[in-house]
Amino acid sequence: MSKRKILVVDDSALVAEAVKAKLEANNYDVQLAYSGEEALDKVSGELPDLMILDVYMPGMDGFEVCRRLRERPETQSLPIVMLSSRGNIKEKLAGFRVGADDYLVKEFDLLDLPYRVKLVFRLRGLDEEGASNGAGSNRN
Repeated sequence: MSKRKILVVDDSALVAEAVKAKLEANNYDVQLAYSGEEALDKVSGELPDLMILDVYMPGMDGFEVCRRLRERPETQSLPIVMLSSRGNIKEKLAGFRVGADDYLVKEFDLLDLPYRVKLVFRLRGLDEEGASNGAGSNRN
């Protein structure tokens, strides 16, 4: 079976590369985008299995990217984990309101990241190798 594809979106190359390295070490196929606009373009070309999305980026922020993805039938069930430098409850709730599946503060421990990704896949009824296990793979 093929590896799960994850699109990491962050305007900081340092953060994006660190997340990519950690996920690749855990057997994920990782692509990078550095803006909201680039993320939407990449998703239109090839749908990833999961997106890790920075909230605060110049131009289109992660909230708007998430909102737009949830409006499209082809991306409304795409699992999205938001990343932010802000971790207060108001910010987290805003992420969940626009459709995020999880919300991590950037000071997160990189050791925790693959486990959070696995959790989101499991909650969506998806196995790690790219096949649905039949439970909950459609978002309503």
